[in-house]
Amino acid sequence: MSDLKATVCETDAGFHVQGYEKIEYDFAFVDGVFDIANPQLANCYRKWGRVLAVTDKNNTLNTSIWISKSIRLPSERSQDHRYISKHLRFDDRLRHHSKRFACAAYRRNTNFIRVPTTVIGLIDASVSIKVAVNYGRYKNRLGAYHAPLHTFLDFGFLQTLPTSQVRNSFAELIKISSCAHLEVFDLLDKFCEQLINTHFGRVEGSARDVRMAADIINREDIYEMLKLESPNLHEIGLDRVTAFSRSASSSLMTSLTHDLVTHAILGKLTIWLHNESSSSL
Repeated sequence: MSDLKATVCETDAGFHVQGYEKIEYDFAFVDGVFDIANPQLANCYRKWGRVLAVTDKNNTLNTSIWISKSIRLPSERSQDHRYISKHLRFDDRLRHHSKRFACAAYRRNTNFIRVPTTVIGLIDASVSIKVAVNYGRYKNRLGAYHAPLHTFLDFGFLQTLPTSQVRNSFAELIKISSCAHLEVFDLLDKFCEQLINTHFGRVEGSARDVRMAADIINREDIYEMLKLESPNLHEIGLDRVTAFSRSASSSLMTSLTHDLVTHAILGKLTIWLHNESSSSL
């Protein structure tokens, strides 16, 4: 959630406005977020007695418009309308930027609860407050900065994913850890195929040491990303150590037609950077 405090005063030429926005949002690790024995999610919207749950794969402006149009509520004067539009819960499968963008745009500021369900969603996309959608041929061309009310991190969702999706997300973990966390990088190197094949220790029958390694990797990577992203929530500074793939990823992503592009892009960029650094020695 965010809270803006501002003041206004007269000046010789006119007026001066000065404001500061307080941004705060929480993360909670939970096993079985939809289990009725775990009331954390329900408690977030219990007093309103209703919630809108959205699952979607697409990351386009049309998706955000569809979400906004799909909210069938009483008139603007109704008290219930104000309450339900304050709390929407969005559950993602591959990307959730379009849903978050809809919240930022709908009534200019609609709170939402974030429940990511992929490795990238849990570890990378969940840590920032930036929201965006693709527009035409351009990636993330329309967007905003909009913090969630709460984020629930349930890694049990990983057992439901295709192995190809887990492998694709692995590149993101390598990128983060290679930049900022050697211990996690070493664990990824040691348990690489086991982590992928067991969906980070979430498949039934997974070895205990693999599950323990996965839990360390997941928690430490999220914490590291939060430490890197939090001082720069509005991306005023673009020189971020974990963003080394952004120089060409937009062009590559829009040129590829399938979803499993993260590992391919990071691989190409890493090889290119290695060759460039080697040739300059």
